[in-house]
Amino acid sequence: MLRNLKSLFLVPEEKPKAKPKKTEKPVEKTTKKVKPVAHDDIESNKIDVSQPTQKVRSNFSSGSVEGVVDSKIVDRLLAAMDKNNIEGFDYLEYKKSLQALEKLPMDEATKYRSAFATAQTMGVTLDKLMETTKFYLKILNDENNKFNSTFKNQVKDKVHNRELEVKELENVIKQKSEMIKKLTTEIDAHKKSITEINLQVEQSNVKILKTENDFKKSFIHILSQIQEDVEKMEKYLK
Repeated sequence: MLRNLKSLFLVPEEKPKAKPKKTEKPVEKTTKKVKPVAHDDIESNKIDVSQPTQKVRSNFSSGSVEGVVDSKIVDRLLAAMDKNNIEGFDYLEYKKSLQALEKLPMDEATKYRSAFATAQTMGVTLDKLMETTKFYLKILNDENNKFNSTFKNQVKDKVHNRELEVKELENVIKQKSEMIKKLTTEIDAHKKSITEINLQVEQSNVKILKTENDFKKSFIHILSQIQEDVEKMEKYLK
């Protein structure tokens, strides 16, 4: 049934991309753009069914991201419609009737009227048919709400929370950079102190050695004088 629904809504089959020849320009793939259905639009019957495919864009800080018709998402939406399929002749059966008339040589208005004539033979009125379209739009809108809820959680978990983590790390980097700057200043001051202390040590060392040498010289000078006097006293006074 799901495959039949996909054929009703003309979902493009996914095909592997052919590698373009060097002498030819690559052929751009045409994709349908889908606009989410709003609940208020369903209730007020403002859905423009004449233009079912429109562009959908999600804006992030990295730029604008353009959406395309995704086969898995389409399967999920159509599966929800299939699960809630109304018994009897409803919008989906009307859609099948339209599809059956697709290849016949008649204009669009005639196709829609012919398909509706088939529905009337089964007791279906236009009001009843439109009610079933609203029902399926409600099903799609419920899926849209579920997706939006999941999407918000994904954005919070994988974008907003990670952005907060980045900000925290940036603050840590800033704090540590300031700490490094402070430590670098302190290290430079310590190096300067080391240079000054080494100079003082060298000067003190020279001064101490000078004093030591002066003491030894003076000591030897006086000692030699006394020794000389002792020798002369022994020589001349005995």
